[in-house]
Amino acid sequence: MQELRIDEVNNDLVIVANNRSKRPMDKIKNQTEEEIQVEYDLNCPFCRGNESYATIERYKIEDNSGWLTRSVDNKFPIVDELSDEIYGVHEVIIDTYRHNGTFYNMSELEFQDLFKTYKNRYKEFMKSESVQYVNIFKNFLRKSGASLTHPHSQIISLSLVPPEINKEEEVASKYFKENKTYLYDDIIKKEIEYKKRVINDNRYFLTIVPYASKYSGEVRIIFKEKIKFEQISDDHIKELSKVFNRLFKNLYKVNGYDPFNLCIHTHSKKLENKDEFNVHMHIIPRKYSFGGFELGTGMYVSSTNPEELANKLNFELD
Repeated sequence: MQELRIDEVNNDLVIVANNRSKRPMDKIKNQTEEEIQVEYDLNCPFCRGNESYATIERYKIEDNSGWLTRSVDNKFPIVDELSDEIYGVHEVIIDTYRHNGTFYNMSELEFQDLFKTYKNRYKEFMKSESVQYVNIFKNFLRKSGASLTHPHSQIISLSLVPPEINKEEEVASKYFKENKTYLYDDIIKKEIEYKKRVINDNRYFLTIVPYASKYSGEVRIIFKEKIKFEQISDDHIKELSKVFNRLFKNLYKVNGYDPFNLCIHTHSKKLENKDEFNVHMHIIPRKYSFGGFELGTGMYVSSTNPEELANKLNFELD
């Protein structure tokens, strides 16, 4: 039975149609990319030892063995500092020195180093008066938009607020004006009480399969506290690293070596009341593509039952 749902975060209309997952499909060869086995690739510009390929380094974390994660200028930036229409800086964050490192096999310590790097570069970018928003994202495998196999994320500063963020902030502001309560506080409370869509609930973060999402199988991690991304502490980072480590192990068990996007939604500078908005992360599987219905109507069809998926992914932290 189909059900019409509204994503409270952005007001997207979603038709949940579980029967769509049973559609007959042509028996074509699985196009998922093979897992990389080697830790070092001589021709990879992001591997440790090949720094001559990416010489302009902005930040790194290292130990006695060498750098563990580093941020470098993107040689093919989406934005730059010279444009009159849209100003920005674009860096590539190399998640780990390991060529075969992925979110599916990274350790808690590797995630900690990565999130510390995210925070450092985000904080640095937000210092510019020209910047209105900083976007952190990750494309994993070619189907998600990745052009290189070595694990990496990207961070971009922008002189404008992207439409998706603008919409989320406007929805949250309108909700507060109408209800005198905060949207994200109410979502957190409701999901914890309902329980069935909760993957993990801990001190700092709530991880859920959202009630409605235009992306089938999406997972969201919502920050419980009213803090900006640059304010996250070492304790937050440790807890978040545990969440990512366990979550991606479970995602691998359920979905295998699937492509995905990570999108971190943070506060824009224009948002007057920061308490109206909670930092949150969208982890979006890229197994499915939008069809003519979605592209033609702006409505979305999800073939994933959120409650069933949450039950499969559920975990407790030690």
